[in-house]
Amino acid sequence: MAPTALPRQQAMPTNETNGSPYPPVNTQKLGNSVRGMRKMVPQVQLLFDKISTSDQFARDLKNAAQRSDKATVNRLIRSVGVTNEFETKYTPDSIQIKLIDKNCCVFTVVLDW
Repeated sequence: MAPTALPRQQAMPTNETNGSPYPPVNTQKLGNSVRGMRKMVPQVQLLFDKISTSDQFARDLKNAAQRSDKATVNRLIRSVGVTNEFETKYTPDSIQIKLIDKNCCVFTVVLDW
C-alpha cells in the first residue's frame, strides 16, 4: 500500500514571491531594536563600573534591596547616570534590572549577589 501524501499546512499563508510559508523578511524593527540597545549599553556600563569599583555603592544597593527600599534602590541606580526608564526586582539571590525603551526594546540585566 502506497503512503498517502500529507496535507500541506494551511496555518500560515504562503509568501507568493518565494513559496515560503513565512512572511517576507523585514529587518526594520530589528534594526530599531539594535539602535535602541546601543543607547542603553553605556548606561549599563556605568552601573557595572560603579558596582565593581565601589564596595560602598554595592553594599548600599544590596542593603536597600534587602530592606525592600525600592526608592533607595532606584535612586542609587539613577545616581550612576541611568536615564532610561527601568524596573527592578530583587531576591536574596539576585537583582534584575530592566532598562526599557518603549519604542524598541528591553535590556535585562540579572546580577547574582
